[in-house]
Amino acid sequence: MTMRFPSSYNVVTEEEMTYTTGGGAVDTITTVATVVGACVMAASYIWGITQTRSWLAQNGKGNVFTILGKATDDLIADMSVSASNAARDAVAAVSMVALWPLSLVLMIIP
Repeated sequence: MTMRFPSSYNVVTEEEMTYTTGGGAVDTITTVATVVGACVMAASYIWGITQTRSWLAQNGKGNVFTILGKATDDLIADMSVSASNAARDAVAAVSMVALWPLSLVLMIIP
């Protein structure tokens, strides 16, 4: 089989080629950020489960709507203490809702 090139095609020599290297630092930073983010999410999830279980042990009396109302009030009160509490509680709440089937089982099992 013969390769055919356009009439205006010029062969590029080795000296004319430019090789691009780099991006290694960006790849490393991305990997580190992913690992740190996963660890923060896991720690927040575990913290949220333990806090929810202890809160339910103290305040789990009443119907579902009463418990949800008290939980919402307590969550808002804790989040309004500081920005770090708000961020921590938001990450824990999002991770618990995202993994709700597992969260439900972990909150019920003693």
